[in-house]
Amino acid sequence: MTGSSPPTRRVVDVVELLAEHAGTAIRLSDIVKALNLNQATAFAIMKELVDAGWVTRDPARKTFSIGGGLTSVAMKIGSSPSVRLAAESALRTAATETGYAGSVAERSGEELLITTFVEASDPAQGQWHPAVGERLPFAAPFGPAFAAWDPEEARGAWIERCGVVDEGFRGQLAQLLEDTLAQGYSVERTSPEMVSAIPIMVRLQAAAISDSVRADLDKVLVEIANGPASESGSGQRHYVGAITAPVFGPAGHVTHNISLHPFTALSAQMIDQLGRRLRSAADTISGSRSA
Repeated sequence: MTGSSPPTRRVVDVVELLAEHAGTAIRLSDIVKALNLNQATAFAIMKELVDAGWVTRDPARKTFSIGGGLTSVAMKIGSSPSVRLAAESALRTAATETGYAGSVAERSGEELLITTFVEASDPAQGQWHPAVGERLPFAAPFGPAFAAWDPEEARGAWIERCGVVDEGFRGQLAQLLEDTLAQGYSVERTSPEMVSAIPIMVRLQAAAISDSVRADLDKVLVEIANGPASESGSGQRHYVGAITAPVFGPAGHVTHNISLHPFTALSAQMIDQLGRRLRSAADTISGSRSA
C-alpha cells in the first residue's frame, strides 16, 4: 500500500495487518513502516479503530492489538444457524448417552449466551436450569474454553475481569488456560450454586467502598471459584461442574462451546473420556466449517 491509497483502503490494510499479527502487540511506528503511512494518518486511523472497539491500545506499552469489538463481529459471522444446529445435535447425543445435563454457548462481546440447554436424565442431577438466552459474564472462571485460544492480551483481560487480585488465584486461572489448550477441552469445578453466586460477588467486589471490604470479598470469591474439595485417598475423584470443548470458526476463533455438566465427582479417567468425546464432536463441526 502507498501513501496515496484511498482512506478506506488504509483502514482495511491496518485491520489486516493486526489480524495477521494476532497475539502480538504492534506499535504505531510498526504500522507506519509496514504500510508506508505518515504518522498523522496512522494515528487518526488507530484512534477511530480504538474508539470503535475494533482495536485495543495498551497505554503503558503504547502498543495496539485486535479488540473485542472486531472479535465480536467475527464471532457473529461464525454463529450461523447450521453450526448451532450441529452443536445442539452433538450435545443432545452426548447428554442422552451419559445422562448428564449439557449446554451450548456462544460468545457475545464480554458475555456468554446460552443457546441450548439439555436437562439431566436423572432428576437428582438436574441442579441447574438456565433458560435459553440466559447470559453469563465472559470473565474468569466462566468460559475458559473460549479464553484459552484468545491472544495473550485477551487472556489477561479475561482474568482481570474477575476482579480478584490474589496472585495465587490468578496463577491458577492462567494454568487452567494452559491445561485447556493442552487437553483441547476445559474442566471446571463450579457447582450450580457457584454459577449463580459468582457474578453477584464480582459486582459487589467492584463496588466495594474500602480496600478491606474488597480484600474480604476477594477471599470469598477465591473460595467459591475454587469449587468443592476433591475426594482424598486411593481412586481419588474430582468434583466436575462442566467439561467443555470449543468449536472453531473459519478464521480460527472459538465461536461455540459444547459442555456437559456432571455436577458430581468423577475419576480422572472418566473426565478424560468425556473430554475427548466432546472434543471429537466439536472438531468434526469445526472441520466441516473449514472444508
